[in-house]
Amino acid sequence: MKFAEINLLSELAKPEFKDLRAAMNERKFVATEMIADPLSIAGDGMTKPDESAAGSVFIVKEGRLRVFLAAEGKEFTLSTLEAGDIYTSHTGTFVQALTPGVLLTTSIPVFHTYMRDIPQVSKVMVRILGNMLKSTFGIIDDLVFGDASTRLAAFLLSVAKEESGRSIARLGMTGEQLAQHVGSTRQTVSTILNDMVRSGILLRVKRGVFEVIDVSRLEELTK
Repeated sequence: MKFAEINLLSELAKPEFKDLRAAMNERKFVATEMIADPLSIAGDGMTKPDESAAGSVFIVKEGRLRVFLAAEGKEFTLSTLEAGDIYTSHTGTFVQALTPGVLLTTSIPVFHTYMRDIPQVSKVMVRILGNMLKSTFGIIDDLVFGDASTRLAAFLLSVAKEESGRSIARLGMTGEQLAQHVGSTRQTVSTILNDMVRSGILLRVKRGVFEVIDVSRLEELTK
């Protein structure tokens, strides 16, 4: 599930955002790299030592990241960040790379300055925060009241996109990562996916890619 439906890369390409774009640095990352770790001393691997207390705001330029909480040996995925998504290193959550990619980063004080001085930045951020809050309540509801099949169905619906008239869900992660994302085991997730295929809800196109054959039945599983 995505926190926001606003693509900030598109916003940064606009003339009114050119100064903010110029203030952001590019940072490459590799798959499995920990981008933010609240258990580390600084909690943030993106800033220089003398800037670590300030924290960082980052926008995903390329790649995919997983935002999750961890406690008592369990991990609870909150969101998957993709190109155009924004997040910050000082939220108390872990952020780990699912794929290689590139971030646009700046310090929180610098970002606050542009929010204050450029009205368009504030307007965009208010919309994003509203979407994040709405999405977070949905995630909490799923974790508290939903079982693994409910969360998996919701995830499939969230990633499915129309391709040549077909609804295609590209998982973009390993079986283990998918299991972590829905708070279950790899075996359980594999069993649920196989059941969905056998019942005609999904069609397995290739490894990690499914066509949603019966959207209404998949939607019913989320309730």
